[in-house]
Amino acid sequence: MKIEDKVIEEERLAIINYKGNVENMGILLGKLMAWVEINKVQVVGPPFSIYYTNPENTDPEEMVYDMGIPVSKDTELSDKDDVKIVELLEHRVLSAMHKGYYKDLHNIYKAMVEYSIENKYDLIGSPKEIYFNSPHEVPEEELLTEVQFPVIKM
Repeated sequence: MKIEDKVIEEERLAIINYKGNVENMGILLGKLMAWVEINKVQVVGPPFSIYYTNPENTDPEEMVYDMGIPVSKDTELSDKDDVKIVELLEHRVLSAMHKGYYKDLHNIYKAMVEYSIENKYDLIGSPKEIYFNSPHEVPEEELLTEVQFPVIKM
């Protein structure tokens, strides 16, 4: 596994903040895509989730996370609906690609935390998973997920 340091440019995101089981992600993504269609918004990247709680020590129904999609820069900022449009400023991340089952992602997280300690990075935010395909499109062993941790170099 290759872990890299990279800068993520400023981006505009359509998100739904959610408390509940991560198995509901498909429903949330469906809501986002319906919102995109109704509002004629341009999607500019793959879906993602940002986790605010840790599944290893959180009851599945108590998980807190955002489900989102990157949208075009001309999408108006808004926090009036279930779908919020927010701007994420340019930031540095540690990034690693995972190929395979979602249930094995915890190994990537562990390796990235160890890498951050060994290479003097400070983890400063919640992890983001970017989903390049889905179990509806490919066999589970072919799933591609990028994990990003916001960091600063100490």
